[in-house]
Amino acid sequence: MDIPVPPSSDSRDPRILVPQIAQSFRQLPISLIANLANGFILAAVLWGAVPTPVLLSWSGLLVTVTGARFLSLRTFRNASPGSEPDLAVWTKYFVAGACAAGLVWGLSGILLFHPSSFPHQVVLAFVLGGMVAGAVPLLSSVRHAYGCFAIPVVVPIAIQMMWVGDRIHLVMGLLMVIFGLTMLATSAQVHRLFRDAEKLRRELFSSSEVAQALEYLVRLDSLTGIPNRRLFEEELGKEWARAKRDNVPLALITADIDHFKEYNDHYGHPAGDLCLVDVAQTLYRALSRPGDVAARIGGEEFAILLPQTDLNGAIAVAEQIRERVLALDLPHEASPVASQVTLSFGVSSSELASVASPAELIRTSDIALYEAKRCGRNQIVAARKTVSVLVAEAKGTGSKISNGASEGKTIRPWPL
Repeated sequence: MDIPVPPSSDSRDPRILVPQIAQSFRQLPISLIANLANGFILAAVLWGAVPTPVLLSWSGLLVTVTGARFLSLRTFRNASPGSEPDLAVWTKYFVAGACAAGLVWGLSGILLFHPSSFPHQVVLAFVLGGMVAGAVPLLSSVRHAYGCFAIPVVVPIAIQMMWVGDRIHLVMGLLMVIFGLTMLATSAQVHRLFRDAEKLRRELFSSSEVAQALEYLVRLDSLTGIPNRRLFEEELGKEWARAKRDNVPLALITADIDHFKEYNDHYGHPAGDLCLVDVAQTLYRALSRPGDVAARIGGEEFAILLPQTDLNGAIAVAEQIRERVLALDLPHEASPVASQVTLSFGVSSSELASVASPAELIRTSDIALYEAKRCGRNQIVAARKTVSVLVAEAKGTGSKISNGASEGKTIRPWPL
């Protein structure tokens, strides 16, 4: 697939300029070291061939400019971490430093040019050419910085060579001009490559974020906004493995809105959808721990996964949810259970001897839920060992817990 080349305006995009400036200042120490090293080498080679005051003055100017650029680097590094730098200011500082360095090295082509020593001239041209070539990767990330450095370096030495007038110097001057133009073109290409690479990196990062967001969305129930069955099953598998590895309990609550079909028939499906949303959000807000999961796993059926929770703890959570749903006071005139929306709950735990897999945890919780419905709904039934149940039946504002019978109802033992 061809990658489209971004328009030139992209180079002014702050999202691209920020890493460009950061990259430039990150590489600035290399440039400063190269400037000083080459300056000292050049001064050592020309010592005695160029008047000492001129050589010392030029060397002092080089050290001064390099020091000023070092101070700008320290200021940049001490800027507030995490905040985007003022692009205009830092770009001006960096380009100004590159221009100042270019002018200093350009002056060497005038002040340090030996009029009669061809070897010294060659050394000077070689050092300046090396500076121009070496600056390509160091300065090209910021627009105009390389040109502001290279042009003042190349032009004076090229003019000096041509000014001598003989054939060799004319050729050398022309070669310096060609070399300078080639380096400018190379720098422009490097700048475009950096810009395109940064834009591509941002696009890939954005695509990754979008993919993660979409991956997350397909695990959410589109109506209620809470996790769906897919996410629930994934979390169940992970939490089951963790529970077995750490030898801790894992509890599961399945809940069902009582007589929801009658609710839809009486109030209409739009009202039924709003009821589902209210109940789902109530379940979701009732969970306080990060690892707890409340999911919609069917039409009006929900599941609550509680890591590191035993059966009694899960019963307490179920009772809390039951009371919160009652507190919503959603009218349900078509329900034979109550005049408001109620829930039935089935609770199971990995502690049970009959629960040896995630599927068994779901199965036993479903059986407990069906038993809660059979016993009159609006209550909690929890699996106990292998053949008994625990019933919490709502009466007014309280609940009654028993094994066997409650309020004249007989609860038969049932196998898991």
